[in-house]
Amino acid sequence: MFHFTKLASLFVSVLAVMPTSVSADVYKCLDKKNKVFYQDRPCQDLTSAQLPPGLSRSVQSSDAAHFLWKANSAQGTVYVMGALPYGEKDMYPLPDVITEALSESDVLVVGVNIAALPEAELLSVAANQGVYVDNSDLSKHVTAPTWERVLKVSKMLGLSEETLRTQKPWLASLSLMHQAAKQAGYTPEFSGDKMVIKDAEMRKPIIQLDAVEEQAKLMDGLSEIEQEQMLVQTLNEIERGDGYFKSLAEAWAKGDTSAVESIMRRRSDSLPASAKLAKVLRFDRIAAIAEKIAELAADGRTYFVVLEAGYLVGEHGFLDQLQVKGFKLSQL
Repeated sequence: MFHFTKLASLFVSVLAVMPTSVSADVYKCLDKKNKVFYQDRPCQDLTSAQLPPGLSRSVQSSDAAHFLWKANSAQGTVYVMGALPYGEKDMYPLPDVITEALSESDVLVVGVNIAALPEAELLSVAANQGVYVDNSDLSKHVTAPTWERVLKVSKMLGLSEETLRTQKPWLASLSLMHQAAKQAGYTPEFSGDKMVIKDAEMRKPIIQLDAVEEQAKLMDGLSEIEQEQMLVQTLNEIERGDGYFKSLAEAWAKGDTSAVESIMRRRSDSLPASAKLAKVLRFDRIAAIAEKIAELAADGRTYFVVLEAGYLVGEHGFLDQLQVKGFKLSQL
């Protein structure tokens, strides 16, 4: 029998991360080396030696570029960080330039933060949107060649056939990619958005851009052909076996937007998606986020926005959209 608790955990890891809204007094302090750090109590109550690891082991800044931009307009300032959905421990702690930009910001904007979402709600979303409830299974909703490839790849990754049979194509696509990342040594626990919050250990107001349920409905609303396209793209990438996650992590660490764009395009070019798939999963979402961020920036506060790195780059990417709205960008 399929384990829904396991599905809920997987569902959250691969889809997004749902938000929490926390606000508290933040104190700007100096350690013995006159390095700035922040905490939620008066400075004398916590020395730098007692700081959380992410702050006390801060990486020194260098002249290298980072996947971070400062966007200025007449309305306000926005920091934009491109994050990877998977990561490894060696990618952290974050460079000073990122933690300092976060420290200077008034509000953190993320996709989602699952800490505030009850497990029962996650189970409900996963069960209602991601799995079959009519005794059907994945093998009956994709072509025979695709199903054969799913079985072959899942066996290679150590993912049970039983687990995948219950999932719709879009969720099976995410499940396989999740497992491939894990096998390569990259996990959602070290994703960029989670580590920005965890590493800085600061309490700021947090705004969510997405809801897990809405994201799931968006995916579930795709036709079976479009969902199978997602699944085949994932199968193509995994079968290449040429270090997709490592290449992406290395490009991210260097702030190399061209390399990230090339890696992301390679996946989509392996099977050109339908116009609707590209529109729903990329263009419409990026345009809506850019509109929202521009509205927020007009209130005079400084925002630190974390989006998946792939959304930032390329024609009509988030950075392009900000420029269209009058923001001047500088990579940090």
